[in-house]
Amino acid sequence: MRSTGPVYMRNMSTVRAQAAIYREPGSPQQVLEATEVLLSSSPPPTGVLIKMLAAPVNPSDLNQIEGTYPVKGNFSSLPLTAGPAMAAVGGNEGVGKVLALGSSVSGLQIGDWVVPRRSGQFGTWCTHALVDQTHVSAVPSEWHAGLNPLHVGMLKVNPCTAYRMLRDFADLRQGDYVIQNGANSGVGRSVIQLAKPLGVHTINVVRDRPNYNQLESELLALGADIVVKDKDLAQLKGQINGPVRLGFNCVGGRMTLAMTKLISSGGTLVTYGGMSRQPVTLPTSLLLFKDICARGFWMNRWYLDASHEAKMQDMWRNILRMAREGSFVQQPVKSVQWTGGVSEVHDLIKGAVNWESGDKHAFVFE
Repeated sequence: MRSTGPVYMRNMSTVRAQAAIYREPGSPQQVLEATEVLLSSSPPPTGVLIKMLAAPVNPSDLNQIEGTYPVKGNFSSLPLTAGPAMAAVGGNEGVGKVLALGSSVSGLQIGDWVVPRRSGQFGTWCTHALVDQTHVSAVPSEWHAGLNPLHVGMLKVNPCTAYRMLRDFADLRQGDYVIQNGANSGVGRSVIQLAKPLGVHTINVVRDRPNYNQLESELLALGADIVVKDKDLAQLKGQINGPVRLGFNCVGGRMTLAMTKLISSGGTLVTYGGMSRQPVTLPTSLLLFKDICARGFWMNRWYLDASHEAKMQDMWRNILRMAREGSFVQQPVKSVQWTGGVSEVHDLIKGAVNWESGDKHAFVFE
């Protein structure tokens, strides 16, 4: 929902939507609130009225609310039932269904499933949104036929990050290895499954934990070749029977250094996150004698490049095809049914953004 583009008017037929909003950056537990928003049911010429179907809670969403993420929340004058207020709606990823179209909209039909085109253009933690047509992309019905909305609502960030990293940083061949930390994350689980059709082996590093054996079994069932605790990385050398061409890092710190030592000469370390908030520090010897290349990847930046449109469509189509065939499953999530009045929804939102619970949550709207 934004002030430029769609116009919200009280003197027109309206949709009474619910949304998770914040009026200023801060701790999600403290600044998020559930409220009602009045949206015009007759979109302006380039407007699209959407009913949200599903929207996950990602770490980047919480960082955005805190004000620490590069893409800031879209603060605009929202037409709340209590009166206009400057606020932003939480969430950046999700899928919605088109309910109504403005007179000048082309390429979309009522009933189409759509996803946000870029982060920060409108919030997805809401029952309905009124957006400009340039802020959404359609997902053809044949791509998502038979799939749960969560498969599509969680498509753009984690699976696509894994897909691009496997293709854009090395010419991987059958028998090659990639090594990754944070292997139990959404990206990590996606890497395991998307590497398999390429004939690429995965070495998957995770922290030790009480349920390590259960996690190891889960990752092996997804197709992981090797699962190892971070403290046991030095013991791996004899188990790797091919070149380790890529390393994927979302943690940082000493674990990343230990992992990088296993990357073969001329290989590349790709950093796409920093959960430990510790720097990536590499010794001169890895750069000088092994010619290790250190790169960064941010999925949001990739989407900003208009020349990637055809690649984007191919990527979405391929991932959703694998999902329909049963060869790709999303990371486990705890679905939060968005139901009830404002006070009930307020409590649901507070629980869903509690990252200390260890569960990944996703709002489901129908």
